[in-house]
This record gives sequence, structure tokens and C-alpha cells, in this order.
Amino acid sequence: MKNIIYLLLILTLNKSYSQVSHLNRGGIMSVNYYEEIDFEFIRNKIVIPVQIKGKTYRFVLDTGAPNVLSKELADVIQPALLDSISIRDANGNKGMLNTVSLDSFQLGNLTFEHTAALVFDLSTSPVFGCFGIDGLIGSNVLRNSIISIDAKNKKLIITDQEAKLSLKKKEAEKIDLSKNQSSPYLWLRLRGKDHAREQVLIDTGADGLYDLAKKHYEIFQKQDIFSVSGESEGASTFGIFGGGSKNKQYKLVLPVLEINDIQLTRVVTNTMDDNESRIGARLLEYGVMIIDYKNKRFYFKAYSKTVPAAKPDYGFSQTLNGNKLIVGFVWDEQLKSRLKYGDEITEMNHVVINESSLCDLVVGKLDFPDQNTVVLKIKTETGEEFELSIDKKLPPKAE
Repeated sequence: MKNIIYLLLILTLNKSYSQVSHLNRGGIMSVNYYEEIDFEFIRNKIVIPVQIKGKTYRFVLDTGAPNVLSKELADVIQPALLDSISIRDANGNKGMLNTVSLDSFQLGNLTFEHTAALVFDLSTSPVFGCFGIDGLIGSNVLRNSIISIDAKNKKLIITDQEAKLSLKKKEAEKIDLSKNQSSPYLWLRLRGKDHAREQVLIDTGADGLYDLAKKHYEIFQKQDIFSVSGESEGASTFGIFGGGSKNKQYKLVLPVLEINDIQLTRVVTNTMDDNESRIGARLLEYGVMIIDYKNKRFYFKAYSKTVPAAKPDYGFSQTLNGNKLIVGFVWDEQLKSRLKYGDEITEMNHVVINESSLCDLVVGKLDFPDQNTVVLKIKTETGEEFELSIDKKLPPKAE
């Protein structure tokens, strides 16, 4: 049920730049390399096999983050400690993480040497645990390469040779790389009655299409670009240090989002409290993404030049409270008399939501993709229980 748990799975790390000093180091020691790697595409997460000391582990390709090792894996391989730094996640939550030096790891036949990674106890995060992953592959180790991500064929290419990918410079958009960990940033064109440009993070660790920083929206409110589809008090994103705090956010409709030469029409986005907007892995539904870190260029080989992006949804989002699934934001005005932030969802289409079924829901084993109606059993904070049937709706068109 992708449109129900959409914002639950954002695992992006946002960095405290002044304190990150060891992340851009090491990499692939060879030249003229080209490697194709098969991956799993689970709930818009790109899960790739990584070999460390002769064993294969599961990592998520996350261009919005640096390399991350699970504490469990770090305890096994015992990498050398470099530093401890303060990190801020997608919700603004802060924590201290160790930075370590990873002697070597392999992606296919490519060997990365003397790279840096952060260490995080993934067992503390129910979202990470559901995917059964051992870490993240981030932009700091990809900064000298060109990567092509083809979700339709579940193929990742890593190379330093433009010719191998038949790239044409005139089809590229320029990108900027962050100083300390090489996260890629791209300028988008936003078109309503007025036009604007916005620089966003290219973040394959985020599972949405386009997430808009609330502080950016407050600037765009002076222009006639977005239309408001809903507003709500609640919380929904889940970062590496936990869920976000309750706040007011907006659900918006953008008539046209231009990325390179593709136009995505009727794009639905939610605002968020992160400092930067982002495009995420849902963009891979519409074409092959190529990030040329080496030459600071971005390519998008679209399946179609103009694509309607709006999809029906249920008018609310949800998040986690411990191992409980709760209501996050309620966007639909008609639902606000029945649902509010913090209400527990105890059943979905007559399936009990518990610790086991919650993970099945998160990773898509428990799914109802062909159903236009969801039947929820709700338990309020006062203990009241009731059943609620909700139909999918398309958001209203921007005026």
C-alpha cells in the first residue's frame, strides 16, 4: 500500500557540514572501469549487494547520505575509528555518530579502498530493521564516478567513462556537490501561473518524487505557483534518529515540474521541516537517472517527455510510535472529523497490525495494490475503537 506508508520510509541523513571532515576520502583506485550491478528495488529503496571481507551484505544506495555501517557490522569487521561527529537527520533530530575508516569493500568487481563511513545502530530503528539492511552506500564514495540507475531493469552501472553510457553534454543539467560529502544538488524549474527555480538534493534514499522544504514554500507563497490541497497538524517523516515532532504542514499541487527535458504534470508534494527540498527514488518510475559526479552533470533518460504524476491517495499519512502504526497528517477535510494525529491503526483491510505485520506492510509483503478502498480499525488515544472505510481520491487540480 505504497501511498499509505510513503513518508514513513525517509532515511535521509542531513549533515552538520562544519563538523564533517573525514567523509571525502579513498575510493576506487583503478581507472577505465565499468561495472553493472543487479539490485533489488523494494518500496523505492535501491538495495545492492556489498562484499566486505569475503561476505555479502545488503546496503541501500543513498545519494543523499554518506556511507553508513550498522553497529552490528562494525562490531564484526572492527574498522579504525576516525572521529565522532554531530549529525542532523531529516527531521532535525541530532545525535553523535562515530566516523570510521573502511579498509576495503567491493561492489561487483570494483574495489573501494580507505573510505570513510558513519556507524549507526540500525537495530534501534524499526524501519531499517524491516528492510534487513547492513548500511548505506553514499555519495562520498561515488564522488569520482558516474552512476546510472535503471529501476525498470534493476541495474546499477558505475563507471568513469562517459562514452560507455553514450552521454551527450547538451542533454545534461549541471549539479553542485556538497563540500564535505559530495551530495549532489540540481536546479528544478517550477511552473504554475508564475515560474521559479529551486535547487534540490538528489536523494535516492528518499522514496518520494519531490519533497518541498517548508521554508522554501514560504518564499514561493509570494508567487502563484503551488495550490494548497490540504493542511494539517501532525508528523509523518521518519529519520535516522526517530520520528519528527508535531507541526503544521501543507499538501500542495504543482502544475508542472521540469527536470532536464521532462515535464511532470500535476505533481503532489508535502512540505517538511528539513532545510532543503529533494527529489527521491520515485523519479525512477519515469526514466533512467544518471549522476555524473566526475563532471558534475545530471542526465535523465525519460520514458516519456510529459508525464502526469498525480496518483490517487487516501487523504492521510501515518508514522510510527514505537512499534505502533499511527495517523500522521490528515489532509482530507472530510476525514478530520474522524481521524487525528496519534490515532493508532490496529487493523488494515482486516489484517491485524502488530510487530510482525508492520514490517510486512513496510516492505510490501502485505499489500493491496488493486484496491481503491482501505478499511481501517482505529483506536484513539482515549481508547475508543471504530472502523473506517476510506476511498482513494485524486487531489484537486491546481487552478
